[in-house]
Amino acid sequence: MGRFLAMLLGVAGAVLGSQGPGFTLQYMQNLQGRIDELRPIVEEFDANIAQYDYTRERALGECRTATGLLDALCTTYVSTVQRYEILTAHMAKLEGVDDNVRPLILAKSQMRDITVSVYEQYKPAIPTTVDGAIYAGGGFAVLWGGASFLFGLLGAMFGRGRYA
Repeated sequence: MGRFLAMLLGVAGAVLGSQGPGFTLQYMQNLQGRIDELRPIVEEFDANIAQYDYTRERALGECRTATGLLDALCTTYVSTVQRYEILTAHMAKLEGVDDNVRPLILAKSQMRDITVSVYEQYKPAIPTTVDGAIYAGGGFAVLWGGASFLFGLLGAMFGRGRYA
């Protein structure tokens, strides 16, 4: 019975693991869409401040200390520029690694709002890529191996031998 359950868990791990590359791709597409939405606003901000010989950092610094009406006008620009910079750095981090490593990097550095958005739209699919097959094999190995070890340990503890 233990071997059967271990095999079922291995298959479940393969199915789950195989989705990593596809989910990562959709995550990156969602991330790129958010960057594309913010880019024109940031470019307009940069163009406007350049007319006064300001750098982005100098302008944002003044915005952070502004009061009154200037504070009200600057608040949106500060948060928009900061979000844009965070998103572009996150995208650069994901693009800077091999396809086979990208799902692992995403698992460590995901942005919750984007992950939730992707998850709401994500449809699992059969992987037809090398990285999908690698993650399927990894998922199988982790769950099958873990379950086999656990069932073997339980069988040994209760004197039934391997996989009870």
